[in-house]
Amino acid sequence: MATRVLTRLVMALGQDQRNDLDVPSFQRRMCSEIAEEIHTLADRYQMPRDNSADLVQTLGAISVILFGPEFETRYIEGFPEEAVIRLTECAMFREEGTQAASSPAVNRVCRTYVKHAIKALNPEFSITVTRARCSGDPFCEMIIARRKS
Repeated sequence: MATRVLTRLVMALGQDQRNDLDVPSFQRRMCSEIAEEIHTLADRYQMPRDNSADLVQTLGAISVILFGPEFETRYIEGFPEEAVIRLTECAMFREEGTQAASSPAVNRVCRTYVKHAIKALNPEFSITVTRARCSGDPFCEMIIARRKS
């Protein structure tokens, strides 16, 4: 139940544009708060995050804890400097529920979430979304890599 509530809350960030609410700023603030909790969880359970392969494992585990089994990472290529995540399901984007939030809103929220999550886990790394179900791709693909100097 908690994972569904959190998912709905995060998705609501991409929808509410009433009352002159600065939605992008609010999304960043909310994702920043979630990122702090991610950092705390990773510390508490001594989850590895020294390299890209570690970050994929840790981000996957924490995302399943927060958002449910749809974020289970079934396909991973992990190396110390670069790792690839591929997801065929997404808690934020469900084809049967696309009326709840537009695809661009889902994409924006997802990118904001993963960017903040990786920064909280290890700021030496970044994440790039190269494919997204909400953009019409058959799966989501994200690459975690060490930041260029």
